[in-house]
Amino acid sequence: MKFVKGQEVSYTAISGRSYKGTIIERKMDLKKGFIIKSTSKERDFHYLIEIQKYGTTEKILCAENHLKLLEKKKRAVKKVA
Repeated sequence: MKFVKGQEVSYTAISGRSYKGTIIERKMDLKKGFIIKSTSKERDFHYLIEIQKYGTTEKILCAENHLKLLEKKKRAVKKVA
C-alpha cells in the first residue's frame, strides 16, 4: 500500500469527477474483527478516505486505483544576484 494515514490525495469517483481527500484508515491497519462492507461492485477496498463534497464531509471506501497523490506546489524562490 503506497498511501499512509493523514496523506492528502485526489479521489476519482466512478462518475469521473475528482475530489480532494484525506486518508483516514488503511485496510491493512484495521483491527481484527472490524468489518466494513463496500457497496461497490468490486466488493474490495484498500482505504477509508474523507472528502469534502457539496459543503459536507463524506467518508468513502475506495480501491487504491481510484486515488492519486495530491502534489503540493512549491513556490519557486528567486535568487538575487
